[in-house]
Amino acid sequence: MQPHARLPLFPIGLVLFPGVSLPLHLFEPRYRQLLADVQAADRRFGIVCTPAGVSERSLPTGLAGCVAEVTEVESFDDGRSNIMIVGRERFALEGIAVDAAPYLVADVVPLPDIAAPGGLVLSLLADELRSHFARVVTAVHVLADDPAAPLPELPVEPSQLAWSVASMIEMELVQRQRLLEERSPLARVEQVNALLRTVLPDLELRAALHGL
Repeated sequence: MQPHARLPLFPIGLVLFPGVSLPLHLFEPRYRQLLADVQAADRRFGIVCTPAGVSERSLPTGLAGCVAEVTEVESFDDGRSNIMIVGRERFALEGIAVDAAPYLVADVVPLPDIAAPGGLVLSLLADELRSHFARVVTAVHVLADDPAAPLPELPVEPSQLAWSVASMIEMELVQRQRLLEERSPLARVEQVNALLRTVLPDLELRAALHGL
């Protein structure tokens, strides 16, 4: 992304993480037009999670979002579409632009990770997160009477790991937004690790009792 960019914007009640795929159903006329426009361009638009009680045109400066790239489109005769998107780079909102499009257009700036020491610590914590996630998934499979189900694949890159795990577990919307905003990979891994440590004892107990 350029230091300053302009993106079609889709405010919605969810958080898209970089590297994570997500299905969307488009039915409003303005978003049908957005899809047509981005398909004719670079297939990219921005997704932001609208804060509670805030109107679309009052989105706060600095709000973090994620670039969405359209990877699949299924169109229907009535104009609706099912699309698959994948999260790319993050951005911070500079403001809503004046534009003739029926959808919002925003000026944005990149929101990269901050360079920080601690590569070995990050690697160790990432391994811990992988282990915690495997235990969570194993317990869930036992409770679903499907203990032989395979574990989901996780990315090798530790900076991506927390987002991938978060996309597959239950988290409140504010926690997801906080994770998207976090520019330290180490802090992201710690946040998700802390959440899994909280739920694991009860989940594994339930799985053990279910197995009996």
